[in-house]
Amino acid sequence: MQSESIKKRIIKSLIDEIVSIDATSLELFGHRLLELIEKKKLIHHGLNKDHRPVGYTVDTFSQSSDVIGEYSAEKTYFVNASKEYETPCFPKVANDIDHALSHGNPKKIYLIASQEEKESFRAKFLKSDHGQKYANLVEILDARELAKRIYEFSVANPSDGAFFGDFFPDFAKNLENYEYYGRIPSRCENHQSDDLVLSAVQKQFESGTGVCVLHGLSGSGKTQAAIDYVRQNVDRIGNYIWIYGDDFKKGTTLSSIKRSRGGTPFNVAGAFNSCPTLLVIDNLDWAVDESTFEELKLGLAAGGLILVTSTLNLPGQSYYVATPSLSFETAVKVLGEDISKLSELARCYVEACRFSPLILATTRSICKVNGIDKESFYKEVLEKPDLLSSQDGTSILREVLSRLDTHSQEALVMIANSTSGTHDARFLGAFITQTASINLQRLSILQSATTPGLLKVHDLICDAVRTTPDAQPVSDAIERFVAEGSGEMLTSAIRQIHLCEKQLMATHRARSTRQPDWLMYALMQAGGDARSEIAAKLHGLKITGKCSLAEVLCIVDAKEDFAYTIADNVAREAYYKQCADEYQSVIDSGVRDELKVELLHHRGKALRRSGSAAEALSSFQEILAYRSEWHAAHGQIAHLGTQKEANDQMKAAGEASMIWLVERILSGYSAVPLRVSLAAIARLRSYPKVISAISAEPEKVKQLSDVIAIAALDGLDQFYEAFLAFTSKFGYEHIDVTIALAGAMPELLTVPPESIDTKQWTSACEALSNTAQSAKSVGKAKLANRLIASATIFAQALVNAGELKPFSVRAVMKAFLAADMPDRALDICEQFAPKTKDHWLLYRKSQALLELGNTQPALDVALEALKVAKQDSKAEDRIASYYELLSKCAEAIPDISTAIAYCQDATRSGAGGKYMQQLKERLSRLKAAAAQVQPGT
Repeated sequence: MQSESIKKRIIKSLIDEIVSIDATSLELFGHRLLELIEKKKLIHHGLNKDHRPVGYTVDTFSQSSDVIGEYSAEKTYFVNASKEYETPCFPKVANDIDHALSHGNPKKIYLIASQEEKESFRAKFLKSDHGQKYANLVEILDARELAKRIYEFSVANPSDGAFFGDFFPDFAKNLENYEYYGRIPSRCENHQSDDLVLSAVQKQFESGTGVCVLHGLSGSGKTQAAIDYVRQNVDRIGNYIWIYGDDFKKGTTLSSIKRSRGGTPFNVAGAFNSCPTLLVIDNLDWAVDESTFEELKLGLAAGGLILVTSTLNLPGQSYYVATPSLSFETAVKVLGEDISKLSELARCYVEACRFSPLILATTRSICKVNGIDKESFYKEVLEKPDLLSSQDGTSILREVLSRLDTHSQEALVMIANSTSGTHDARFLGAFITQTASINLQRLSILQSATTPGLLKVHDLICDAVRTTPDAQPVSDAIERFVAEGSGEMLTSAIRQIHLCEKQLMATHRARSTRQPDWLMYALMQAGGDARSEIAAKLHGLKITGKCSLAEVLCIVDAKEDFAYTIADNVAREAYYKQCADEYQSVIDSGVRDELKVELLHHRGKALRRSGSAAEALSSFQEILAYRSEWHAAHGQIAHLGTQKEANDQMKAAGEASMIWLVERILSGYSAVPLRVSLAAIARLRSYPKVISAISAEPEKVKQLSDVIAIAALDGLDQFYEAFLAFTSKFGYEHIDVTIALAGAMPELLTVPPESIDTKQWTSACEALSNTAQSAKSVGKAKLANRLIASATIFAQALVNAGELKPFSVRAVMKAFLAADMPDRALDICEQFAPKTKDHWLLYRKSQALLELGNTQPALDVALEALKVAKQDSKAEDRIASYYELLSKCAEAIPDISTAIAYCQDATRSGAGGKYMQQLKERLSRLKAAAAQVQPGT
């Protein structure tokens, strides 16, 4: 399961690279891809010898012209140019087909496009004139299909992988780092493992401290050594966690690490202490001592190890180990020289730069890619003593980087001046151009970071080329990036906002007082103080028909934030109704469709929150009249169908939208925004027919689990609710998938309660308990213990928070029962629901009494639970479990005949699949036990 979710995440990253590719590169890799698909050599005439487009011929064709390929990087390739009620028309697609037909009588026409198809494209294309005439001839490969084909061919043949990797460097790195994808950074292109460094680390660990701080100059190979150590020792140690020093600020706790790129914080201390773990903290910029890792004492005592890399040294501290210089032989390999043919100039250059593998590796890459004569370069550097006198290597590195082409140099300076060395890959293509990004990746100057989809430039390289630190250019670029997406908060946008939140805030404050804009909207998505500061000044503003989309989105978000501050429920509902009326008045004044759709969406949400569910449904359905494929509207309708006040019409509409969403999620996880997908999965519990249809097909269950695993890789905190729904509805029948899902994201299963929204605590508690039970049932004791430990942390946090609603009480009791603490579970029930008639709580209360040996009271409570459950339509599919509990109580009394009777009732109560098999096995065992105690035996 983990490998499948990683595969999908790698393909998604590749799609992002393809979407940003230039037209020339599209033709070059596209031609090779068509040859692989067709399994024969093809002719490519789409570019001349200078790689300029040629207009008088088709791009790719076979000798007989029975196969023709055309390529397009146009952004509007899949845009329908006709009006709503006219026959669909796709001008560029039609032109490419006509062009291909004018050059022969092809049997197959490939249309290769760098953009992603719109969801409605296929259906509309088939209705177009060209679609009706030529659909049987045409095969269209958009960015998504191209990525799938490239992945498959690259995995099947390393030489093909190397070819495509030259166009898509991040993809190549992801494949190379597949086993460690999303957990540790990729190795540098020219890296050579060095035994001297690894031996120094191992010797420190063998001294018994369990902590090694590997210190040295920036660029001296510390991070690469840490990567090597993880790879060499992961089988021996088992679990490992990699975090960056930026994530571990001085004075913060390791039980709540917030990553600089945003997303869910996680409990490093909890994960480290739960089982032997190797923790790597890369590039820590403050000194550590004995007190730093006080939280990790349990893990260290159990055999855990902590490896820190840092440029700082604390003399006399036993943790600190100096990074040895590379051996001469290894340094020669990093530079790409042959030691048996080493010139005197090369030998001197190696000796001068051996302290910095980064300098050696960068020299090798730039000389190779730019065709620079290395001997001449060595001579030039060695003849400049001022370069060699630099203590940290920045002068030599600056000289090396000066040999970059102008475009790449300018791009690198832009990154350095932004004061953030890490950026989202998709954003970076917009910021410095995709061509520059690819060039810098080919040179290994831009490296894949631990988090998928992020690219990082080494700090020393940034120091070497930085001219004037300036927050404005990167802030302006982020503002444009958000505007181009019409404010849709895709993962790439959210991450970039978090990575550059300080720069955005500095630019925001430097601007004069103004109307809400995309910069403000971007900052509001970062949450925290930035959002509060901006929202406080906007919630009172009125929306008018003259507002821009950015103004509307900012003001609406600010109003929603203000609503959360209204403590009185009646007053809050009245405020939401006021907002809904305001949005409707703007719509009635006549606004362009872009604003109308947004206002209808937020009007629907405000109406739902004010208790006007029927009006809310009408608002969302009106959106679908304009945009039938708007995922967010379908998500809101599915949400409405789960509300207590939902009537049959709302439930039917909700189910229809849920089916629509699930079909698209299953068609490919990137077809639906990840946040919408997670919300849909979280609400599946309210749609039993949909769950039944999915559960009947194991492959679909696996596909949904992949979506959750990918969300975990991206650090989305909606993961918990989706994880709960998945485990509660699929955990028993598809236990292997559930266990694989938990094993794929061990760090995120130890998220501390205080670092996520309190509304998520109950979901987290129950999800962890559900998965722990599954892990126990298949003998995964270690995983079960880790999950139980995390579940009880959330359970205790819920208890400490004060008054609990019945659903939360149930989750807390379940967690303590999973932890073999029935007395604690019973105490919780007595404390928060002493006179409960909730059958879910009575069920847990009976379990606790049974485990404590109070068999008759357990039976009495179980009987009461069954009676109430039979009156609840939502419990119809769980009645068998109530009879099973009664059977267990009767068996414990002991009253075997009654236990048999209850078990038989359970088998007649609609149980199916694995559960029915379990009940039948129980019934057989009870009957065998009864036979042994018959009179006269």
